[in-house]
Amino acid sequence: MEKAETVRAADTCLRILERIAFADSPMGVTQVSADVGIAKGAAFKHLRTLIEHGLIVQDPVTSHYALGPKLWLMAQQAPAGASLAELALPLMRATRDELGMAVVLSIPAPRSAFILATVSSNQPIEIGVRPGSELSLHSSAQGKVFLAFGSPELLGTLPDALPQITPKSVTSKAALAAQLDAIRAAGYATAPEESLLGINAVAAPILGSQNQLLGSIGLIASIQHLGAVPTPSQLKALFALTREIGLRVSQ
Repeated sequence: MEKAETVRAADTCLRILERIAFADSPMGVTQVSADVGIAKGAAFKHLRTLIEHGLIVQDPVTSHYALGPKLWLMAQQAPAGASLAELALPLMRATRDELGMAVVLSIPAPRSAFILATVSSNQPIEIGVRPGSELSLHSSAQGKVFLAFGSPELLGTLPDALPQITPKSVTSKAALAAQLDAIRAAGYATAPEESLLGINAVAAPILGSQNQLLGSIGLIASIQHLGAVPTPSQLKALFALTREIGLRVSQ
C-alpha cells in the first residue's frame, strides 16, 4: 500500500473512532459512512479493522458499534493527575449558575477548536455544543482565541478565501487578521451569528503559569441574551473563570 493511501486509511479509521466515541448512542454502518463521507462498503472494512484491534465492539442484536474495552485500558495508562476538564467543570457550573448561559471548554486542534467539556445553560431553550464537536477557527469565538493567542503559524494554515458558515462569517483573511489584533488588545473574542444565526459566543484564553495557552472558555447564548458587545458583568465573570482555571492548573 502506498504511503499516502496508508495515511488516508489511518485518518479514516481515526475519524470513525471519533464519531463513535462522541455519538449519543451506538452507531450503525450507514450512519458512520454518512458522517465520515465514505462508501458503506469502505466504512464496513474500517469498522472491522477497529473491531479486530479491540477499539470498538459490535452489538450482535442491533449490529451497531460502540467503543471497546481496549480503549478503557489505554486510558488508564494516561499520566495521573486531574485533567483540565476535571479542574474546570466545577468552576464552569458556578459561572453557568451565575449567568444562566452555556459554558464551553475548548482546546486547540490543528484545524479547529475542539470542545472538551460543556455545561448546559439553565434556560428553558437550551443552547450549546456537544463535547467532541469541532468549531472552525475563523468563525467561532473559541477558534479566534486560538488564532490570536496561539501559534503565529496557525493563521497561515487557513485558506485565503475563508468558508462562509453564515452570511455574517468573516471570509477575508485580511479582515480576520485585523480582528485578531483587536482580540489580543481586548483579551477576548466574539463571533455574533458567525457560526449559527441568532447565536453569539464570547471566549477568552486560559493561560498557564508561563503564559502558555492551555485552552479557552466560551459563553454561548442567543444574541438576545449575549449581544455583539458583551456586558461588563459577562466579561467580568468570563475573565474570573479563565483566571481561576489557569491558577488551578498551574498549582
